[in-house]
Amino acid sequence: MFPKNILQPLDTCGCGDVGYLTLRTLPIDLAQGVGKIHRVPIYHCKDEFCTEYTIPSAVAIRLEELAEGMEASGVRELDFTWNQGNSSSSGQTPADHSTLLQAFTLQFGGQKYEDARVVLVVPGECVFFQSRIDPSEYYLLRYEPQEKAKEIWFSFSKFYWEHPVLEYEDFLAWSEDGYLKELGCITKDEIEDLLEDEFGSTI
Repeated sequence: MFPKNILQPLDTCGCGDVGYLTLRTLPIDLAQGVGKIHRVPIYHCKDEFCTEYTIPSAVAIRLEELAEGMEASGVRELDFTWNQGNSSSSGQTPADHSTLLQAFTLQFGGQKYEDARVVLVVPGECVFFQSRIDPSEYYLLRYEPQEKAKEIWFSFSKFYWEHPVLEYEDFLAWSEDGYLKELGCITKDEIEDLLEDEFGSTI
């Protein structure tokens, strides 16, 4: 089944311009008054003065679920998460970890480097890069859970995709046949340097 938290890196901002995936705190009406949900994935243009934005449909559905939970527990603020468990902002590790991963992966939305560009972000899971030199050459940065590890680890892989558009659902089925060439595993703190070495500076 197609995961509900697969969001395209580009869509439309509420102003009608191109919208890039980013995170924002949104107010939400609750029975106990106005609440806030932090780090909500939305589409917003590059204009820092624009007050418009677009909420992806899957996110809107999840916001309703979170609002119901907030009303039931009397909570007024929490961090957005796809987890179905307790998502309150009471410092619970799984929710915090999930939110951290979402925020980290979403920061790559619309990112361009000298030799590559981000073509797909799966919030909290992975980021796909397409070579600007060879359009069939792709790279995958994917979160790799490590039990008892203090640091957050990602694998970095390379593959070739001959289809005009990279669809995540098709990629999952295709990648099961072992087409990925893993280039290595690195910690989250090392990723910025790795991408700069591999693709050049951001533009």
